Amino acid sequence: MVFISTSSLYRLTKEDIPKAVACLKDAFKDDPLWAEVFKHEPDRDKALSGFFTTPLLYGMKFGKVYATSSEIEGVAVWVPGKHANMSVWGMLRCGALSYGMKMGKESMSNLSIVSKQLGPDRNRLMKNKPYKYLTIIGVCSLVQGKGLGSKIMDTIKEECTREGLHLYLETESEENLSFYEKHGFTLLQKIVFKKINMPMWQMMRKPQ
Repeated sequence: MVFISTSSLYRLTKEDIPKAVACLKDAFKDDPLWAEVFKHEPDRDKALSGFFTTPLLYGMKFGKVYATSSEIEGVAVWVPGKHANMSVWGMLRCGALSYGMKMGKESMSNLSIVSKQLGPDRNRLMKNKPYKYLTIIGVCSLVQGKGLGSKIMDTIKEECTREGLHLYLETESEENLSFYEKHGFTLLQKIVFKKINMPMWQMMRKPQ
């Protein structure tokens, strides 16, 4: 088997964060869950900037953050399973806590609902399984469908293959299921968040 290393991707630096955030905001502009979470946000653009900056900083500290190229047409963050739950201490250590504070009270409350339901489910589903957590992956809308998402995914998959690890992710859009299934993921469960009443699908790829 020929392995694809992360050298085929571009490793993000902190200087790249504004451009990476812009890419993710564009990639997720039609995302149904985040539209609901932030629907009453007085400054939605500012809140989303803080929201997407957080996993980038967290990934730089505890995992990996790569783009398709220095043009940053697509971005992904993945971390070891032991860092899957983003604690306040972890956010403080990576410098992300202040960015989380850019969100309004209602948005923070909605995000708390998501994390409090999702974290325990993730822990239960992945119990006793060594894994990496694909925190986020997104491709700019203008270049979607050109294989850039697969370029990133193939690299992450083969890293997990080399290390004998499961790969876990969540998606907020049912339309994404076929993409992930094409890459060897199976659906673990669908959940619906309380109060928000929006779904999310949890998926896993076994070590190959």
